[in-house]
Amino acid sequence: MIDCHVHVAEPPNDETPLSRINIDGTKTQWTGTRKDASLRNLQNTMDKNIIDQAVIMGLEGIISNKHLCKVSEENKNLHGFAWVNDPKDPKSIYELEKAVKEYKLIGLKLHPSLHNFTPSDPEIIPLIEKTVELKIPTLIHSYPWPPGFYYNNLPYHIDILKKHVPDAVIIVGHMGHLNYNDMLVIARLKDVFAETSWGLTLMAELNSIDFVSKFVRKVGVDNLVYGSDWFGPNGEMERQIKLIKKLDLTREEKENILGENISKILNL
Repeated sequence: MIDCHVHVAEPPNDETPLSRINIDGTKTQWTGTRKDASLRNLQNTMDKNIIDQAVIMGLEGIISNKHLCKVSEENKNLHGFAWVNDPKDPKSIYELEKAVKEYKLIGLKLHPSLHNFTPSDPEIIPLIEKTVELKIPTLIHSYPWPPGFYYNNLPYHIDILKKHVPDAVIIVGHMGHLNYNDMLVIARLKDVFAETSWGLTLMAELNSIDFVSKFVRKVGVDNLVYGSDWFGPNGEMERQIKLIKKLDLTREEKENILGENISKILNL
């Protein structure tokens, strides 16, 4: 199995709360500490859940691209997605190029809340065009958190982005969360995939397993990738795996969601 969406805090892994200052000067704080989100804790949780590989998201203030490079070099089953300071700034293109060519990171992570942008902003088109040139995917956070950025995270922005950069490979983080119905359109676009963390489990809480199974088939099994958004012991890794294994799908279809699909996207 491959978890395509996890987070790790670089040292020091102490009792300091997980937090960062965002591009607009606001502070975001997550539940837990840098110790909770340590590499060792991630590896222990992966072992417990029989996760073979994972993709760690860059997140400046939590883990730098440079340290992410070190982690992936020392752990061949861990891979990194780059973070850029400001997706609308032309300098982000050079940040990304360095992250991929020098640090050997294999994707880009964008966060419309923390970066304070929308995926339909024309200013980010050059950066996304760069991902096409570099042949890497972009995972875009699509969950209305933290508060105050609901509009930024609406999945329909990705439809507009794909219109402008049709060859971009986009992974929709959290499958839109409470806007998961948008995946019936968005995740069926060419080279767009829905990442399951928090969205699939929310769907199961609000509906039935039968509903989730039908929804997955409607979106397309090959258009979903398993992710947990692990950021310390939040239980979502376990919940996602148990839920996917309960779905009315064939063994092969479940294996595709749990690893085969993202393996093909990332050429793992």
